[in-house]
Amino acid sequence: MDSLKGKVAIITGGGSGFGRATALFFAKYGAKLVIADLNLAGAVAVAGECITKGLGGDDVIAVEANLTNANDRKKIIDKCINKFGRLDVLINNAGIGLFATLVNTPPDMYDALMDLNVKAQLYMTQLAVPHLKATKGNVVNLSSIASEEAISVCGVYGMTKAAMSMFTKTLALELARYGVRVNEVRPGVAHTNFYVAGSGNSEAERKLLAAEVITHPMGRLVQPEEVANAIAFLASDMASYTTGNAIYVDGGRHCVGAGYAFTRKSKL
Repeated sequence: MDSLKGKVAIITGGGSGFGRATALFFAKYGAKLVIADLNLAGAVAVAGECITKGLGGDDVIAVEANLTNANDRKKIIDKCINKFGRLDVLINNAGIGLFATLVNTPPDMYDALMDLNVKAQLYMTQLAVPHLKATKGNVVNLSSIASEEAISVCGVYGMTKAAMSMFTKTLALELARYGVRVNEVRPGVAHTNFYVAGSGNSEAERKLLAAEVITHPMGRLVQPEEVANAIAFLASDMASYTTGNAIYVDGGRHCVGAGYAFTRKSKL
C-alpha cells in the first residue's frame, strides 16, 4: 500500500463506519485526506485519529457537508484543491439505509434514498472527474450485496445500489481512455457500533443479528476494517489494471442459495 503515500483522497461519509476505517487505513500509509461528513464532530474526531496514525496536522481536513446539497458538494472539492492542489482518489462512501417493502415505500423514503445514494454520488463524481483526469486518479464506490440480490424490505435500497453498480461500470468505460479507474466494494452486513448496540437492546434485534450471521458462510459479520482493506487495494497502484470491477467483502454471502441458512442452522 506504499503507493498511497502522498495521494490526496476525499472520503465522503468519513466520520464513522466504513469511512472512518478507510480514513485510518489511508492515514497509516501517508495519504492526505479530506474527510467529509454531515456530522462535523464525527469528521473532526476521525481527523484527529488520523493524526495519531502519523499524519501531520496539515495533511487532513474535516468538512461539514450534506452530499445532497450542490453547494456542499462543490465546497468539498474546492477545499480539497485549495488545500492540497490535487485529487487522486474519490471514495463515494456516504449513503443511507431506509427499509420497507416496495408496496409500502412512501415517496419521502424513496426520494431520500435516491437523492443521497444515487444522485449525490453522480454529481459529486462529476465535480471530481476533471481533477482525477489530471492525476490519472481513481474512484471507489461503496455498493452492497443488495445490488444484485433481492432482499425483502430492501427493495428501494437495493435499487439504489444496483444503480451505483451500473454507474461504476459505465463510468469506468467512459474514463478508461484517460487512465482513470472506477471500481466498487460490495460489503455484507457490517459489524458496526449500530449492530453492537442494537443487539443488546431487544430480543428481536438479537435474533435479527443472529439471523444475519447465519447467512454469511464464514459465520460472522464483516468488520469495517475489512471493507477498508478492499477500498485501499482498489485505490492503490496494486490495482493499476483493474477497472469496472466489484469486490465482495461479505464472507461468501453472495454465493449462497435460498436454502443455505436452513442447511447451516440444521448442520446437515
